[in-house]
Amino acid sequence: MRMLSTPQSKGNKMYSIQRKFLQRLSAACPLCGLTARGGDLCAGCSSDLAGYLDSHTRCEVCFEVLLLSSAPVASAEPRQTADTSRTSHTSHTPHTADTADTAEPLEAPGYSAGAPAVRCSRCQCCPPAYSSLVAAIEYAYPGAMLIQHFKEGARLAHAGLFARLLWGRLRARAASRQHNAPVGVLVPIPSSQSGLRRRGFNPAGELARELARLSGYPLRQEWLIRTREASTQKTLDARARRNSVDGLYVCPHAVPPVWVGVVDDVVTTGSTMDTAARALLVAGAAGVIALAAAHTPRTWQNDTYD
Repeated sequence: MRMLSTPQSKGNKMYSIQRKFLQRLSAACPLCGLTARGGDLCAGCSSDLAGYLDSHTRCEVCFEVLLLSSAPVASAEPRQTADTSRTSHTSHTPHTADTADTAEPLEAPGYSAGAPAVRCSRCQCCPPAYSSLVAAIEYAYPGAMLIQHFKEGARLAHAGLFARLLWGRLRARAASRQHNAPVGVLVPIPSSQSGLRRRGFNPAGELARELARLSGYPLRQEWLIRTREASTQKTLDARARRNSVDGLYVCPHAVPPVWVGVVDDVVTTGSTMDTAARALLVAGAAGVIALAAAHTPRTWQNDTYD
């Protein structure tokens, strides 16, 4: 069984040594305050958050909970490339339904045969520009409190916590599907100027930096830039969100044909990720994997961060 391969560097090795040292130190659990180690969640909170994600079958692409219509049977599907994703934004129609989706079993693009993956009917019909989404936690109680403390309470140490949770989920998924993850570069979603002034930092950038230290993947913040300021998306529905971010990001130069992990703090409708992925694909990226600290369930999408 092949495990997730990562670039080896001095920084990556030093991070591992540092984590081993910190794991010996007692600390309060960031969520409940009980005894934990090294800034991680306690066993109970870790089990609760993981159980919330793992208790449902999810769409490989959009991460939404699925109602399977039949037992999973793997079927081959060609690997996604930039040529299959460079369609215009106006011709793309992302999801809008409000209920759980049914699914047909498929092999996820970009992965070799192994445990079967499934995609919802909407992602089969109108897939986003990114190949799949992986999130560390669900943006729902109690995990939503961690996101709020991170973004609005400037708990920057939470970036490392989310990076470790996300990296663990990536490694587990790689092992279960017997493949090497295609990610070769990490690129954070750029923050708005108003967000930087209010918070003093870019949450997606902090998460990407910690994930790069942990994984050894190179960080390329300059591969995405914003073309303009945009209004907050907190009160917008899915259609309004898509219109709000249309053309919001560009890649200012050609990039090598590598798979890019685009990192954001919270993914809600996926409109931001879709726009960013399209910009990178046009610039030459081989494909895009969406990586997030949290994914917002559709039932919570009128009260979210994005």
